[in-house]
Amino acid sequence: MCGGDDWAEDRIMPDAMRALAAGQPIPVRNPNATRPWQHVLEPLGGYLLLAEALAEAQASHNKPNPCCEAFNFGPMLEANLPVRQLIETTLEHWPGEWNDLSGAGAVHEAGRLHLQIDKAHHQLGWQPFWAFATTVRRTVAWFQAVHKGGSPIDCCLEDLRAYESALAENCAY
Repeated sequence: MCGGDDWAEDRIMPDAMRALAAGQPIPVRNPNATRPWQHVLEPLGGYLLLAEALAEAQASHNKPNPCCEAFNFGPMLEANLPVRQLIETTLEHWPGEWNDLSGAGAVHEAGRLHLQIDKAHHQLGWQPFWAFATTVRRTVAWFQAVHKGGSPIDCCLEDLRAYESALAENCAY
C-alpha cells in the first residue's frame, strides 16, 4: 500500500521516504518479493462503494444481500511487482540509493502477495484507476512536499482531488 502520511516502521515506502529525507540509502529486505502496490485511496473508494451498496440494499430490504461478504480492493494484476521495481521507480522521483539487505540471515517474508479483485469488479462495478506509476509518483510527491514544510492535510486533500478527478475522467462507478 502506498500513500502519504504512512509513517509506520518496517514498511517499505515509509522506510524509503525516511531514508531519502535523511540522505541515506533505502534499506530493502527482500527486493525480489512481489506485492500488490496501490494507493491507499483505491481501497478506500472501494469501501465507500461497498457501504453505499449495503445501505441501498438495507433501504430496499433486499434479502439475501450479496454485498454482506468479504471483498478485496486491490490493484490490477500488472501492479503486482517486485519491491526492487517499487524502489527503482521511487528513485526516479526522489534520487538516492538503496541497499539490498537480503541474505541467508534475513527475516523470512512471503515471496509473493496478490489480491483477487474480480468479485469487487463483478458485483460492485469497482476497479482501481491509478496505475503503479501514478501511485508511486503521487506518494513520493506527498512525502517530498511534507519534507519541504508542506501541510500534510493539504497534501492529502490534493491527492483526494486528483483521485476524484481520475474517477470523473473514467466515468467511475
